Amino acid sequence: MKNKIEQMIASWVDENQEYLINELKDFLRIPSLTGHEGEAQKFVKAQYEKLGMDVDVFEPDVKELFEKYPEIAQFPTSWEPELDLVIPTSDICTYEKWLESGYADKLNYKDRPNVVGTLKGTGGGRSLILNGHIDSVTVGDINRWEHDPFGAEQVGTRIYARGSSDMKGGILACVKALKALQEIGVKLRGDVICQSAVNEEHAGNGTLACVAKGYTADAAICADGGFLIRTQSGGGIYWKIHLSGREVHTGGRWHGAQMYGVSAIEKAALVINALCKMEQQENADGVRLSLGIGTINGGTYATNTARECSISGVAYFTAAMGVGDDGIKRIKELLRSAINQASDNDPWLSEHRPELSFLHYDDAYVYPEGHDLLPVLLSAGEDMLGKTLPIGAVSALDARHLGNRGNIPCLICGPGNGPAHAPNEFIDTVDYLNYIKFLALAVYKWCG
Repeated sequence: MKNKIEQMIASWVDENQEYLINELKDFLRIPSLTGHEGEAQKFVKAQYEKLGMDVDVFEPDVKELFEKYPEIAQFPTSWEPELDLVIPTSDICTYEKWLESGYADKLNYKDRPNVVGTLKGTGGGRSLILNGHIDSVTVGDINRWEHDPFGAEQVGTRIYARGSSDMKGGILACVKALKALQEIGVKLRGDVICQSAVNEEHAGNGTLACVAKGYTADAAICADGGFLIRTQSGGGIYWKIHLSGREVHTGGRWHGAQMYGVSAIEKAALVINALCKMEQQENADGVRLSLGIGTINGGTYATNTARECSISGVAYFTAAMGVGDDGIKRIKELLRSAINQASDNDPWLSEHRPELSFLHYDDAYVYPEGHDLLPVLLSAGEDMLGKTLPIGAVSALDARHLGNRGNIPCLICGPGNGPAHAPNEFIDTVDYLNYIKFLALAVYKWCG
């Protein structure tokens, strides 16, 4: 049986569910694709102001990020194909490479601000950050959508919209959880800091800028991912390999017994095999590394050996491969080693070494064992929802910056449950409303 505070929270959400759902729909109808987050952030700013928060609107400073966090700061990105992950680097991203790339005037944070709202407590309580990212990935093939990606159409309990699950639902739920507490008369002792960060997708610079500006707390919740508790987030590296061949007409490929024409594509096969072998070796005792070979491009004519070929892909890895900068360095070295092994065993590649470059990298994070936030979330789930929320892991999220750079113990738990990064993304209204109840109670237990 719920006690008084739990009953009050649940009753307020139940009585206001139409208002809560309609406001979520209004939010989801504002496109916020990566690179174009400004209009949606105006909506968030207004939400924070209605709660009486101290509101800070600021654009991430690219130079500051690279100066403070040279190992992990990334190039700004935007959703358009011609602007997404277009600046390669042989090792790490740098401010100088960004300036010299020719993209600095297009890939920056002008009119793309972070919005941070601070709800001051009465004093003496524990502080908490509620973090989320406002940007969403591209719509992709519109023909695969059964609903308008920005129509927020509701069918049954599902609201369909790009960014609904990942993760505008989480951002607004944080606001509404605090509103529920205000409306039932709760005065928290600890401060609550809500962060709506830009450019999580393919960068993470928005939350990194919040850390750089000095926002900190006793703990944090990243309201991303599905409605379960994630204590770990993995890392990911986006890479590209360029190979060279010798282009000739196939009729002249052989000079007597000597091969003269060399296709870069056939040499790519050697590199791919080496990468896959490395992946299998690393996963011999359990899956820790997932290698995605996404594209291969090369050649000009079917009758010619290919002069050039490029392979691009990703390497996702769990925290078991290493946390923070160490994990990223380890994966990069594994990629280099596999490519070098293929090159050393082939006469052509040994003389024409493949060029490996990186387009983006995320680090892995692990929530510190024994910290007090986890029992609070588990008890909030039990008391409000009558169930134990499962505990698991997820791929790279902004929790990594709060934990690894800000030294803020962070758990990941959000209302998103639809297929993120896919057509027909949705958020379920039952889960959304339940998450507001759960989060309000969790905030009360932590900050009250």
